[in-house]
Amino acid sequence: MDDHGAERDSGGARRSERLLLAQKTALERAIGGAGLDEVLALLVRAGAEQLGARAAIFLVDEGGLSLRFGVAAGLPDTYTRVVDGFEIGPQAPSCGLAAHSGERVVVENVALDPRWAPYYALTREHGIAACWSTPIRAVNGTVLGAFTIYHATPCAPGPLDLESVDLLTHTAALLIERDRTERERQSSEALLSSVLEHLPVGVAVYDTQGRTTRNNRLMRDYTNGSLPSADDREAARWRAFHPDGRPVERKDFSGARALRGEIVVPGMDFLHRAADGTEHWTRVSAAPLRDGDGRITGVVAVVSDIDAEKRAAQGLAAALDEARRSELVAHEMSHRIMNSFQLLHGLVAMQTATVTDPAARKVVEQAFSRIQAMALVQRRLFEATRNDLATLDAADYLQRLGESLTGAFIDSGRCTLVIDATHGIPMPAAQASSMGLIVTELVLNALKHAFGAQQHGTVTVRFEACGDDRRLTVTDDGAGLPDGAGTVKPAGSGQGMGMTLVHGLVRQLGGTLEIDRPDRGGRPGTRFVLTFPA
Repeated sequence: MDDHGAERDSGGARRSERLLLAQKTALERAIGGAGLDEVLALLVRAGAEQLGARAAIFLVDEGGLSLRFGVAAGLPDTYTRVVDGFEIGPQAPSCGLAAHSGERVVVENVALDPRWAPYYALTREHGIAACWSTPIRAVNGTVLGAFTIYHATPCAPGPLDLESVDLLTHTAALLIERDRTERERQSSEALLSSVLEHLPVGVAVYDTQGRTTRNNRLMRDYTNGSLPSADDREAARWRAFHPDGRPVERKDFSGARALRGEIVVPGMDFLHRAADGTEHWTRVSAAPLRDGDGRITGVVAVVSDIDAEKRAAQGLAAALDEARRSELVAHEMSHRIMNSFQLLHGLVAMQTATVTDPAARKVVEQAFSRIQAMALVQRRLFEATRNDLATLDAADYLQRLGESLTGAFIDSGRCTLVIDATHGIPMPAAQASSMGLIVTELVLNALKHAFGAQQHGTVTVRFEACGDDRRLTVTDDGAGLPDGAGTVKPAGSGQGMGMTLVHGLVRQLGGTLEIDRPDRGGRPGTRFVLTFPA
């Protein structure tokens, strides 16, 4: 080897040492927290010094359409401002073409390269005669930017030059990827922290010793930094309960079970005592955290406030219990009322047998009939509300009442009772009672007055909803109402006991009663139409 060759080898070795030192320094500073511009500036200075040139690093923008200026060594601001935003494409100068093709672009003489034509004045002004640009590639091959060397005289790179540039370019890629990864991590961390802080539940992560490693604002209101099952002071503020109300031992708290590998979801109910001494119901869920080998490394716990829900459930349970007791009382009262009607019915029956005066006997028989009818209404009302004291299905109630009236009062050879009621119309029990008494009175009235001794007729009871109102129609096809018939005079006009009772019940319902003669083929009959609000 001649002296010139030895000198080249020695110079190459020194260059390699300096470049490796620059690489090491840049990586160490990046790990130590230095910014991307600072560490990339180390690389371009090393490149400029070792290659006797000027250097710059350009970075691909977020849209991937242009190169933004990053850092430079030996280039004035008047140049970097112009080249900031170089287009990436097949007709772009060196760095734009390298970013587009992903291949190194060497322009030995920019004055002869047509792609540099728009920038000839700029290159002459700043003494740029040659430009070598190498793409900066990520591990996955994505182009991150370009490392560019500028020479004052036309020239081509030698093997040692290319090795030097490749080393610097590879180092730049590592630093750029690390910076992007770190920024993405920080962005994700910031997003996670923001989400955690604004969650409507308390969240905390604990290590295997029960110590908090991370928590959010709501969880900090609940605990002082330790898992309750692992801290005596914390445990004293928490009381857990099984679904049946039995207390849960501390060793079986949600967090303790999660540390044993269990997933406690949807959670366990706790009564938590706050710092001011007040107690609130919470639900605590927990799950183990594991590493890649499946070993438990900690626990994540979630605390949700269920105080309003829990106390509402307790209030509802108490109300239901009270309602059940009230229901028993109401049914007992209803049962006793029916027994009283039966007793009265028996007494009047015995009294009727001892009365000999025709007028008196007629009055007693009328009273006997009404007592019997009221007992039927009460019995059917009791049966209809056996499962729900508040409401009943009006159609079902009328059907059963009709069956009772038919069985007790109607001779099938003389009269047929038809119930035509729309199902699915709920009705309060009090309304149903009044309506049932009205139906009974009107049906009995028709049986008494509408049909002669040899005449067979039909009484129809129809019930329906009319908007916000309810309509009850009782129609017979009997002889109709004679003029001045006392049994159907308007309220307060000397009417009989039955119609007096009907009008009183109509007022009780807040309704109106219309009475007319429908006139059906020579048999006008009588129609009563009761309309009342639902």
